Amino acid sequence: MEELREWIRAAEAAKVTCLNGPEFDFLMRYQKQRLEELNQPKMSQIKLSPQIEKAVEAFHDASMKRIAQANAADEPKEPLFHYTSEKALFSIIGSEKFWFTSIYHMDDKEELTFGFNVSRSLLQIAVATGDQLTRMFCEELVDEEDLKKIRTLFEFYSISFGLKDDPQQWASYGDSGRGVALGLAPAFFHPAPFADPKNPKPEEHIYFGRVLYGDRAARTCHSIVIDAAIEAIKQAHAAGSIRNGQDAMMFFRHIAAEMTIEILWNCVTTKDSSWSHQNETRLLALNNLKSPHLPIYNADKRPRLEIPQPLLKKNVVEVMVGPNVDGGAKERVRQFLTRHGLPHIPVTRAGTACPRKLLP
Repeated sequence: MEELREWIRAAEAAKVTCLNGPEFDFLMRYQKQRLEELNQPKMSQIKLSPQIEKAVEAFHDASMKRIAQANAADEPKEPLFHYTSEKALFSIIGSEKFWFTSIYHMDDKEELTFGFNVSRSLLQIAVATGDQLTRMFCEELVDEEDLKKIRTLFEFYSISFGLKDDPQQWASYGDSGRGVALGLAPAFFHPAPFADPKNPKPEEHIYFGRVLYGDRAARTCHSIVIDAAIEAIKQAHAAGSIRNGQDAMMFFRHIAAEMTIEILWNCVTTKDSSWSHQNETRLLALNNLKSPHLPIYNADKRPRLEIPQPLLKKNVVEVMVGPNVDGGAKERVRQFLTRHGLPHIPVTRAGTACPRKLLP
C-alpha cells in the first residue's frame, strides 16, 4: 500500500491530466470542466489503460442509471402547479417562456451548501474510519473550497412547482394569495430527446428533479455514491488494474469527477427539512459562467434565464386564482386565456386560506 502511495506522489509531481469520455449532456460537460479547472493541472493528455478505462465506464454507467432511475421514480403522475402573480402568468403564457432564477439567489440561502456539507461529512467519516486505500482516495475530496470553485464556474437556475392548492405556496409565491397557480400536465415534465444532440436548443438544456428534504434523505443519496466509488477503487486495486502511480492518480481523478457529478445532482435536489413544506419539484438549467451558452438577465442583482417553452400551451390543464384575489380576477384570467388560444382551460378558485407566516 505504501508503494501505491509513492506511485501517486510521483505521478502528481509529473503534473499530468487526461480528458476522456464523450460530451453528450450537461453532466458530461461538467465532468470535463471539473477535470480541466478545479485545480487540475492542464498538461498533456494521457490515455487510460484499458482496465482503468473499463472501470471508469462501468462506474459512469451505474451512476447515470441511478440518476435516471431516481428521476423516473419521481416523475409526476398528477399536474404540478407554478405559483406566481397574475402579471407574471400573463407574461409566461404570452411569451411562452419561463424565468429560471439562479439558485444562489433563492429564499434558501443554503442552496448547494446543505448537500455539499452532508457529502463532505460522509467523506470525512470515510477518511477517519476507512482502510488505507479508502483514506487515500477520500482525503483529497474533503476540501471545503470545492463549493466556492464550483460557484465561480457554474450557475444553476431553477423554476419551482408544487402541489395543487397548497396554502404555503400561496403565501410564499402566489402573491400572498392574490396571485395564480398555473397547472401543467405530467407530460410537460418528461424529458424529451434532443432534436440535434450536437446543437441542443435552449429548452433542451432543462432537467427535471424532485427535491428531497432532510439530513437523512441527503445522507442516503450521497452514501450510495460514495460507497460505490470506494468499492470501484477497491475492486480495481484487488484486480491489479492499478499498475503504477499514473494509473492510480488518473483512476482516482476520473472516479472522483464521476462521483462529483452525481453528488452535485444530489445537492441541487436535496434541501434542509425546514423547507419540506414546499413539496418542490424543480426544472433546472445549468450555465457555464466563463462562457455562458444561455443569456443571463439581471446578472448583477438576481440572475435569471428566460427559456422558451414550446410545449407549454399544450400542457396547460388549469389556472387557479388565489384565495385572496379581487372579484374580477377569474374573469380577467379567463379572457386572457381566450385571447391566447386557451379558451378551454378551466379557471378555478383556491379552496384553502393562506397562512400568515410560512417561511422557516
